[in-house]
Amino acid sequence: MEESKLSKNIARYRKERGLSQEKVSEYMGVSRQAVTKWENDLSRPCSEHLIRLAELLEVSVDTLLGNGEEAAPSVQTKIATGKIPWILMGISASCMLTYMVNSIIWGIFSAGVLVCMFMICVPVQMFLHILFSNAVKNDSFNGIAGFDDKTEYNICEVKKLLVQMDLQIGILSAVFVFLLCVVNCMDFGTGWFNSFLVVLYAVNLVAVVEFSNYKWTDRIYLRDEDKKRARRGMPVTVVYTALVIIGICITYVIFEAKGIENNTWTAIKAGGILLLGILSATTGFIAEHSRIKKWDPAGAGYRTGWVSIICLSACVMLYVIMCIVERGKG
Repeated sequence: MEESKLSKNIARYRKERGLSQEKVSEYMGVSRQAVTKWENDLSRPCSEHLIRLAELLEVSVDTLLGNGEEAAPSVQTKIATGKIPWILMGISASCMLTYMVNSIIWGIFSAGVLVCMFMICVPVQMFLHILFSNAVKNDSFNGIAGFDDKTEYNICEVKKLLVQMDLQIGILSAVFVFLLCVVNCMDFGTGWFNSFLVVLYAVNLVAVVEFSNYKWTDRIYLRDEDKKRARRGMPVTVVYTALVIIGICITYVIFEAKGIENNTWTAIKAGGILLLGILSATTGFIAEHSRIKKWDPAGAGYRTGWVSIICLSACVMLYVIMCIVERGKG
């Protein structure tokens, strides 16, 4: 059965005002379950509660019932990502074009360098901007890792967080594309420095996302249990990211130190071990986050799952094996 306008409007205006169901229930003098039933169209508030609810949500009773004009959009709906991220993308694209023209003229063109610049500009900088701007515009955050419909958010603060992250990622991406352009247009002959810049960019990108989420935890979550789950999940994400970056760095160092060429059996074997390590870490990461989502902070303390511990150990063992095997060939 389709939900009534009343139930939809209660949920809509509550979220727009950044109120949790607990806050509404405290103000109304009812249980949280009663508010949940109102929003799920399982029951309806009485006349007295309807009047108090309209006062709390800053709308008229007719608007709440769906009989009057809709309330004016709250301040949070006016939040937008703006034009600056597109300007930063234009800077990145200009750097790519400059490198292409300059390197072709001087005969120092490298497809690898162009691919690195493209990967930073398009799949990361442009894709994330489009993802964030659509989420802010449509009030839908399901496409963004870590957000889901079962969690109550302060919509206004989530939008501010995404706008801030979008700007930071845009600046970071433009700066690193510019550095790649300058270093390679000047032909310093330091191929290792390109890899260093790419790894440094990846580390900074993850740091921006993780630090921003940690800093805004108290502001974007409405319920205390969700805040605790978010804080518990952050170390897991940091460890997982560190394992992936360490594995890539180890592989790169081995390739450079041993002079391993691509498309050789040695390269395929080392790459296979790296992929197995990352796959193991990813399995543990997914398993642990699944446990954290089901964890009840009000109950017993949290304990790391044995699946995650096994996967973490397997990842480290694979990295050690890769180092020992390649060192033995030295």
